[in-house]
Amino acid sequence: MSEFVVSSSRLRVWRRPEDHPLLRQTDTAHPAFQGKLADRFPPSIAEGLPKVLSEGSEDARTWHYFSPLLNDEPQRTRILTQLIRQSFFGVVPPQAFKNIAAAEMEFWPKLPAPPSRPQREGDFEPDLLIKLGKSAVIFVEARCQSGISEFTNFDRKRDQVIRLFDVGSWYASQHGFDCICLLVLQYGDAQINARKIVNRYAGQPEAIQKALPYRQDLTEADFKRLAAALAFVRWPDPLF
Repeated sequence: MSEFVVSSSRLRVWRRPEDHPLLRQTDTAHPAFQGKLADRFPPSIAEGLPKVLSEGSEDARTWHYFSPLLNDEPQRTRILTQLIRQSFFGVVPPQAFKNIAAAEMEFWPKLPAPPSRPQREGDFEPDLLIKLGKSAVIFVEARCQSGISEFTNFDRKRDQVIRLFDVGSWYASQHGFDCICLLVLQYGDAQINARKIVNRYAGQPEAIQKALPYRQDLTEADFKRLAAALAFVRWPDPLF
């Protein structure tokens, strides 16, 4: 039996994590990764295998890049320091850098929308949450070959970056973080809309405020801080 199948979109989907070139050297027994295995293709597509085992999966790339940092403090310190300086220089407080060595990383958490949101909405699942003590929390939304969604199941005007602002700012306020940062991370050079959507809101507090009229808990200063704390970064695609 072949170690992979070819999906209807002509992408390889490996049968086991240990066969996937980006996953075979990682801790696939970790509970966060095991939870991802439950998200499967329909039986008619790639034999119903887990989506994270596809060669097009941004989740596989996120796990490949970030999961080794869970147990490697020197690498965690080096990579996160570089990423934060590149993305949020002058935004995060100095204390946050002192907390990088002990950073907590949570993969694919399920977070609710603020209770003030009038429209129905399910939980939001950012790809990664990085907690630097109470000094800062960083939300990472990863993309590879698919773009940022410009609408949700229940709101045709709510793109994924605004949803990230909304859920992230509420989470930060409820958990007492001093600073929130939002990062859209693209793997590879695919011509997708990630940078375009980020540019729609980066440095544009009025655009964020207009999209979140029900967030009466946020001040004009809060919206300015959110607009300054959004960044786009491109990393190499480790599979190609």
